[in-house]
Amino acid sequence: MTNMGWIFRSATELAEAIASRKVSSEEVVREHLHRIDVANPALNAVVARLDDEALADAQRADDELTSGKRRGPLHGVPVTLKESLSMAGKVTSCGSQLLQQNVTPESATAVARLRAAGAIPIGRTNVPDMGMDAQTHNLVWGTTRNPWNHALTCGGSSGGEAAAIASGMSPLGLGSDVAGSIRIPASFCGILGLKPTQNRVSIAGHVPLVLSDYLQIGPLARSIDDLELALRIIAGPDGKQSLIPPVPLPPSSEVRAKELRIGIINGNGTTPISHAVDDGLARTALAAVDAGHHVEPADIPGVEDVLPCLSRIYGVALSALCRNVRHNPERYHPYLTQLEELFGAPTAREVEESYRLREELRARMMACFARHDLLICPQVTIPAFPIGTTWNEVDLDGATVPLVSTLVYSFLVNVTGNPSLAIPTGLSDGMPIGVQIVGRMWDEPTILAAARPLLDALGGVPAPPKLS
Repeated sequence: MTNMGWIFRSATELAEAIASRKVSSEEVVREHLHRIDVANPALNAVVARLDDEALADAQRADDELTSGKRRGPLHGVPVTLKESLSMAGKVTSCGSQLLQQNVTPESATAVARLRAAGAIPIGRTNVPDMGMDAQTHNLVWGTTRNPWNHALTCGGSSGGEAAAIASGMSPLGLGSDVAGSIRIPASFCGILGLKPTQNRVSIAGHVPLVLSDYLQIGPLARSIDDLELALRIIAGPDGKQSLIPPVPLPPSSEVRAKELRIGIINGNGTTPISHAVDDGLARTALAAVDAGHHVEPADIPGVEDVLPCLSRIYGVALSALCRNVRHNPERYHPYLTQLEELFGAPTAREVEESYRLREELRARMMACFARHDLLICPQVTIPAFPIGTTWNEVDLDGATVPLVSTLVYSFLVNVTGNPSLAIPTGLSDGMPIGVQIVGRMWDEPTILAAARPLLDALGGVPAPPKLS
């Protein structure tokens, strides 16, 4: 790390160094662009580079500091953005061949707010075709690989973003999460990913704009401070999405993060969990005890109900996409054909039952938080799996299981709307393992406050062994 200049520093640290004139924004941006030159060919994480614009913006940021102007808390700091987030005047395609002419006239709210805070986008990162997979691959840009093992997936759908941050191409980025799409790749790549409370952040400008009851935009980073800073920047009403309430977001420093009641969910026999992930849960539980918290087993009865609940509702919301895939399969990545078969066409009675299950799951989650301040549970029940794994089968400690069954806890917080932070717990067989810390609705500050000492106790955010 000492030989890499300003690479692998946090966005918060970079912002302070630029503001104090220890380093210029131009120097920091150039170093990160060079890092993309070095690391991206093997990973294919950044699919649209913004070099000329970024360098011009960095020079402008330095000139502004000279004249005493600072745009905001990320003034001059390079960031990357998931390609499904609109940028004004750019093609925003979500990796789809059918959207290669989709020039978006304005930026997504979250992107615009990050830029208004002084951040400088240096690249846009890869996504699955239409953003619906736990891997990152499409017919436009190809496959993104995991920085820890290039034969394994980086996760999805914010997989390009997670791979870029994990490999030092960017200190901070934005992704989106409709069924684990921030937290799955964060876990697989060994970084941090925050899915805010549903409707905490406007999703205006996301492509495609579907499943608004579940979709949320949030930050990925290697620092808790960076996540909190980014969330404060992008959260709140924007006058475009009507369901964003003006809920306060107090600093996590105001939270008393001692003696919390923390429930540990490890499947309780209903959802198989790999030994690697179970060990990560155990390490996190011990760290929480050492930090002075009250830790005990917890359970959400019938958590497996999220699978029929979500898949049927998705089947309705994505019916037009499924029809297009069925009629023009050559225009879409093959995984979407598998997904179309998985969703099927639910009956009206099945849809009605799914909405009933959704409300039951939300009530069960609220009942769980009547007993606990935080929950710690699996993110994905397995480590990163080989690129090309189908939705029909994946390996779980020697047993073949449907991939969807390993994502129960990823789906859970999209169904209930709770905020959730993916946090690394260490390595297993050379690969990072992540779990998630789930909080009450609108209570991201408690998650972040508790996560800081836990992350330190678990060894922090690891850097991949091959940095060149």
